[in-house]
Amino acid sequence: MGQALNYRDLPLYQKAREVVMEVNRLISTLPRTAQGRAIEGQLFRAAASVGANIAEGRGRHIGKEYLLFLYYARGSANEVDHWLHTLLDCKLCPSQQVQKALDLNDEVLKMLSAASSSLRQKIEADMSGKGRLKEDEADYDFDL
Repeated sequence: MGQALNYRDLPLYQKAREVVMEVNRLISTLPRTAQGRAIEGQLFRAAASVGANIAEGRGRHIGKEYLLFLYYARGSANEVDHWLHTLLDCKLCPSQQVQKALDLNDEVLKMLSAASSSLRQKIEADMSGKGRLKEDEADYDFDL
């Protein structure tokens, strides 16, 4: 059996880091107003939290706990979406800059949904076989 991927090798984690880098570029252009500073802090914290939750969950190597952290990451990615739309609503930066971050974040949300669904199915399959003894077909020789 092959060695499990390190969290840094996961395409999902790598895409989450792209969102953080794009958010970092975006917030550097925000006006130094009360609104700009408030959104800057919330947006960066939420974006960074996505990858942190993926890394922490992957490090636990336990299906149900990993799944829980993927759900946390999804919550943070939804928060990123909220703050990006708030930037658009308040017209604090050009919409094309925000759209690039929104597009990357949408990819992360889709990847999180796929990863969560796949892991949930694996957990359910593992649980359905729990407590049952399954024996491969075998030929038995008896001396009578």
